[in-house]
Amino acid sequence: MSNDQQNGNGQQTAVTRRQDTPASRLSLYLNSRAKNLAEYARNSVKPATMIRLAVYEFANSEWLQKCTPESVYASLITAAQLGLEPSGVRGLGYLVPYKGKCTFMPGWRGLIALALRSKAVKSIYAHVVYEGDDFVVKLGTHVDIHHVPALNTSDQPREVIAAYAVAVLENGERDIEVMDRYELERVRDFAASNRGGKDGPAYQQWADQMYRKAPIRRLCKRLPLGDDYFMAAKLDELHDQGKPDEIANFIDVPSEVVETEAAPAGSRIAAAVDRGK
Repeated sequence: MSNDQQNGNGQQTAVTRRQDTPASRLSLYLNSRAKNLAEYARNSVKPATMIRLAVYEFANSEWLQKCTPESVYASLITAAQLGLEPSGVRGLGYLVPYKGKCTFMPGWRGLIALALRSKAVKSIYAHVVYEGDDFVVKLGTHVDIHHVPALNTSDQPREVIAAYAVAVLENGERDIEVMDRYELERVRDFAASNRGGKDGPAYQQWADQMYRKAPIRRLCKRLPLGDDYFMAAKLDELHDQGKPDEIANFIDVPSEVVETEAAPAGSRIAAAVDRGK
């Protein structure tokens, strides 16, 4: 055999070795189920996009790489039925590991998107208030929020002192919800208490976005929204309670995602790819 052939084979082996990763195996596993995933997709969510985003998140998260491939697939089915992309890039939803399984958590932008689908509201927005901001809330017969953010000129993050959400209804009326730091921390502590007193990945990575979500959830309880929104809100509530796996009681998940816990995640992915469907 010539040196060129040997080098060529060596290069090919190296390429194959680089491609044979947990992320590449997960990609094969999910792509083999793309047609099935399409049956659950709603509101123009594309399975190919969801799979690409899931593989990207998986490849960049040590936590997710410890999760089973079946749970990643189940999370995509949940996201597809809600019509939300599973990626922190747009803030619509997140793939969050919980006890060795991947779960789907709607983001604050996802909750807003679902609320707007109901046509009961024209717009919803939320903001976090930091120490040093000019912030005044007026209640009574005419509610109003005055918020002028201050620029952070230091190299240290500022403390969050409040978060608020505003909904503009179809008839032009406005409704607001304001939560101070104490209330925000109570929500955070409740979720942490169901994780053994520790913050979950969502608060560790996206604390400001979780703070925005809290007043949105409280505000939307008063609005005449559709089933999609309340399904996502229920899923969010289950995350706070430390029971995200119970979403299967509310959203259809196929029996094929029943998991085996004995093998390491990488081996489970390889086995799942071999099993096919």
